[in-house]
Amino acid sequence: MYFLNGDRTYIKPERVCGDLKDQLQSCLEQLEKINSGKRIFKLNFFVNTNSNSEYDILLNDVRDQLNDLVGSEILISFIAQSPLSCKVIVEAYYYDPEHWDYQMISEGKNGTALFSNGQTEILMGTVHANQNSNCRLNAEKAFDELVETFEEAQFPLNSIVRQWNYLEDILGFDDEEQRYQEFNNVRSDAYGNVFEQNGYPAATGIGMSHGGVLIEFVAAKSKEVLTQPVDNPEQISAHSYSEKVLVGDECNLKTTPKFERARYLRYRDKKMIFISGTASIIGEFTVGIGDAAKQTEVTIQNMQRLYSEQVLAALPDQAKNPKFGHARVYLKNRKDYAGVRKVVKQVFGDLPVVYILADICRDDLLVEIEGKVILE
Repeated sequence: MYFLNGDRTYIKPERVCGDLKDQLQSCLEQLEKINSGKRIFKLNFFVNTNSNSEYDILLNDVRDQLNDLVGSEILISFIAQSPLSCKVIVEAYYYDPEHWDYQMISEGKNGTALFSNGQTEILMGTVHANQNSNCRLNAEKAFDELVETFEEAQFPLNSIVRQWNYLEDILGFDDEEQRYQEFNNVRSDAYGNVFEQNGYPAATGIGMSHGGVLIEFVAAKSKEVLTQPVDNPEQISAHSYSEKVLVGDECNLKTTPKFERARYLRYRDKKMIFISGTASIIGEFTVGIGDAAKQTEVTIQNMQRLYSEQVLAALPDQAKNPKFGHARVYLKNRKDYAGVRKVVKQVFGDLPVVYILADICRDDLLVEIEGKVILE
């Protein structure tokens, strides 16, 4: 994480011709070398699984191996999304222990870590619910755990600045209730009105093949931290969508997705923008239907508007020299990989990018991209 005087790195298997077990072992071997020079505190495993039972078995096996390699004091997210260039990719986050004190305040599926530097505290973690096939019930369990985590850590819920929401079968239905819409309803209920004063978190809502509901979060509590929403002038805020674009006509309740297009964060001399999961939407409607390359172009333009001169000039701090830091690119269809990758490379060059196969929150959206911008 940039504001923790660290960053992230992507670990890919050195032997892409092996099976999943071989590729996973290759990543873990590299992890051991990386951790000797950097203090890793969080690992995201992007890997496809064929069933929820296989998901649980693989997750437990990875946890056991990591205990031997790096010890138990590390956050782990196991995300059932298939990388497009191999069978598994590991996203490793690290920090600088000379600037930050670090402690795990809970471990396991609902792991939480607390970073502190003087009067500044950063809370990061994961809540995971996979006890039920019903999305609403898993979402309720996950948000109950989230609220409880923040109460125990004595953090206000509205201190969340960045959130990732991974949903099994995001576009599916439980009877007549569309699963992503049910998640949004539960999120709206859990949030209540606590975010009304200073806006919602930047967030990504994306599908995964198995695993129920998994939520990751970053929260900041400090008088030295300034954070505020960043809007794209060409898009309607997701939390202000009309019912025209909310899916599931038969749903009994339809609340809007509670997130901002992006969120600015300043801590001392560090300034950055978290860019939410972004898609080919102008106003509130999908653009480039059926054309993944066109949707990628529009998506990148939407992202660039979030750190345009017009937007930066409206920030309370002087912010210049924006530098796009990394990207995750989610694709609905494997066949679109080459075309989407070509567009991304034309714009961002050799920027670190991972390409993930995942369902996206609208039937007609083929691509979603998230990232960060460093302001120097």
